[in-house]
Amino acid sequence: MLFVLVVFSVYLGMNGYVLARLFHLFAISKTVWFYLALIPLALSFIVALALESRFGNQLTGGFFALAMLWLGTCGLLLWILLAQQILALVIPLPQRVWAIGACGLACGLALYAFVNARTITVRHEQIPRLPLKIAHLSDIHIGSIGPSTLADIIAKTNDLKPDLILITGDLFDNATPGTRATAAQLKRFAAPVLFTSGNHEDYTGHDNVRQMLAATQIRWLRNETIDFNGIRIIGVDNSHGTQLLQAVLGRTPPSPAYTILMNHQPTGFDIAAHRGIGLMLSGHVHNGQIWPFNCVVGLFYPYLKGLHANGGALLNVSTGTGIWGPPMRLGSRSEIVLLEPMR
Repeated sequence: MLFVLVVFSVYLGMNGYVLARLFHLFAISKTVWFYLALIPLALSFIVALALESRFGNQLTGGFFALAMLWLGTCGLLLWILLAQQILALVIPLPQRVWAIGACGLACGLALYAFVNARTITVRHEQIPRLPLKIAHLSDIHIGSIGPSTLADIIAKTNDLKPDLILITGDLFDNATPGTRATAAQLKRFAAPVLFTSGNHEDYTGHDNVRQMLAATQIRWLRNETIDFNGIRIIGVDNSHGTQLLQAVLGRTPPSPAYTILMNHQPTGFDIAAHRGIGLMLSGHVHNGQIWPFNCVVGLFYPYLKGLHANGGALLNVSTGTGIWGPPMRLGSRSEIVLLEPMR
């Protein structure tokens, strides 16, 4: 309840500022209509999330999509209107001009971000000593994305003809009938698939995750190690610290085989490097998904995207193959990462 109260308070403040500024710029007096708009908009995020997680039908899905679209647009308006308030001090324009300009810019950015989020890109990375071609997927978020987007992800992954597919968490958002039906497509992957959990699997419930994976060939690695065609792969459950990672690596004996660590959150890279991991794969942070939230996320995670080195170890952080929350990406891309042997 405390978490819900904090989220609602923050979102209430965001909506309150945005609506107050728009009412001011359009010269609309704040009557009862202001509050009749403010309270439903501020509640929409929490209510939509609860309804979609509980029922997951066409009606709740439509409401969820509208609520998330407003969440993203409200965030854009927040930064635009803050900038407008500062610029208005030195650029004397009529308030209605500022109002139309701010709304037009927000709508234009929202439209671009919506299209950009649905565009799946492929990032190629050459990895020294890697003997296989591996597709790294992360943060697909079935439940936030629908069947058509998942079908596109699977088709694009299969077209790359990888030897192995590794999914580093947040494959599912919930276990509603719609999500379960969409998840049935996962059996269409053409290569072997290994998966480790993210924080959204914790929210979904591990029993539900097992049920949705049962009809597929995906193997869920839970704090365990397997050998695959000459390489060693370690999968660690999602954790908000590094204690679990240290425990799993501490009981894993040394091996001359090239070792890949799947760890949802991009933390503990120095620990992995010290333990002789060749390549660590992570996701979780979405590169902030919508600018400028990457600046906020960067305060907590030093690695937001791309390939990083620490001695002889490498870390690849996916920006996410799907999206969560607002169906938008601004300043980030939805990506499949193809890890290839160094030529």
